[in-house]
Amino acid sequence: MAIGLTVVTGTSLNISQPKTTNKSTSFDDTSNNQTFILPVTIYYETLCSDSMVFITHQLYPSWLRRGKEMKLELVPFGKSWIEQRDSDGPVYHCQHGVRECQLNILHGCILENLSMSQAFPVIACLMKNFRTSFDNCMENYADKKQSIVDCSQGQLGAQLYERFANQTDAVHRPLPFVPTIVGDESYNYYEQDEWLHHFDRKFAQRYEQQHGRKL
Repeated sequence: MAIGLTVVTGTSLNISQPKTTNKSTSFDDTSNNQTFILPVTIYYETLCSDSMVFITHQLYPSWLRRGKEMKLELVPFGKSWIEQRDSDGPVYHCQHGVRECQLNILHGCILENLSMSQAFPVIACLMKNFRTSFDNCMENYADKKQSIVDCSQGQLGAQLYERFANQTDAVHRPLPFVPTIVGDESYNYYEQDEWLHHFDRKFAQRYEQQHGRKL
């Protein structure tokens, strides 16, 4: 699905100057006061095959089991970078081309317009392979499709993307590997393989260490 962003050259795109926003896209289901949660943030790219495999086979199945214990945040930026141009506004460069920049922003707008409990199944659907359909994945939320597309084509999408850039740069610039997973502790390069290949086990271990409870 084309989302109307202006292509510049090569693997970059040009969109209007973003404004700031403070809205969180994390999920925290704490309706039961006795439920303890563990935060997990995933820094990923929408056209990265490693991100697709991780979300499809590791993260999403674990989230389905442990959504009440997991405060999940998704940051679709990865190894992208922003070139600031005073006259034309920022130009976004993405590791897998202009289409990835468009899809990263689209994912951000899905997260902005839907709760995490709604948004993550849509994103997991989109991340199954390179040929998934936005329309099919959004089938249960057809009334939100236009708002998401409008977001991805305008300043709100730019706001979100700049925020994702700042969040990602705060972890490591550039990221050594995508996806990068950060739990309740600071980023640790040497724990990435365990998070990446044994996410559910690692999450349960960290949960028990943090809260003294087994999952």
